[in-house]
Amino acid sequence: MAIGLITTGDAPAIAPAFSLANAQFRYDPYPVGVARPVFMPSNYDALLDAWPSTDLFQYRPDLGKKYALSEVNNAEGYHRFVGGHPLWLRMYRWVKSREFVAHVLTTLAARRVDLGLHADPVHTTHFFSPWPERVRAGFRRRLRRRTGHAGVLRSRFEFTMMPADGGCIKPHTDHFTKLITLVVSMARPGEWDPAWGGGTDVLRPKDITTNFNYLNRQMEFAEMDMIDSYAYEPNQCVLFIKTFNSHHSVRPMTGPPTALRRTLTINIERVVA
Repeated sequence: MAIGLITTGDAPAIAPAFSLANAQFRYDPYPVGVARPVFMPSNYDALLDAWPSTDLFQYRPDLGKKYALSEVNNAEGYHRFVGGHPLWLRMYRWVKSREFVAHVLTTLAARRVDLGLHADPVHTTHFFSPWPERVRAGFRRRLRRRTGHAGVLRSRFEFTMMPADGGCIKPHTDHFTKLITLVVSMARPGEWDPAWGGGTDVLRPKDITTNFNYLNRQMEFAEMDMIDSYAYEPNQCVLFIKTFNSHHSVRPMTGPPTALRRTLTINIERVVA
């Protein structure tokens, strides 16, 4: 089931679907899949046309060399941008929905990666939800914290960019609250030269005693062996599971300073919300 363009009045909308139907997986050293295409071409072009302005992004040198715009990095600018662009607002609402989470979990389970999460509650209240719904969600969150509730599933996305001249993300395994990560490439055909790099690398530590890294200790490139690499290609999604050894990175790239590796990074996580 692919994302389809529908029309409500004068505003195009993204139908509530996200296509991972073509996902192919490797399972060692941890589950990693790649799917393409994930958007219909017309939708993909429209989202690229409405990509956020560079001045909205925050620099994240702690992670390597990248820029991010999210609910955490410039939250005010993020919500102002998403709320002002109908296509991105509909994408935002879809990612926040139970249906989106169910689609990802079902896709994984069909490929023998069943996380046993289908019955878990999904937190769907968000910044653009009606005020009464947000108040009720706040009450439920306080109750869960008082009772030591294990938490609920929540999904979110961020806009990410890395400059082709040295942009990178250091080896890491992701924060322990994250369960699934989807990295969607946002580049036009022919815009990115594969010789610049930019692939998502699957890694294993050279020192096996450092292989257990559930708490996301950041490591150096020289400490890792590359097991596989998924090239940065247009309209592609690389998805992987957070495990104790889900080491991954983007090595320093070697392209011109004017080129940017743009991605839409979607996380499904467990939080007390």
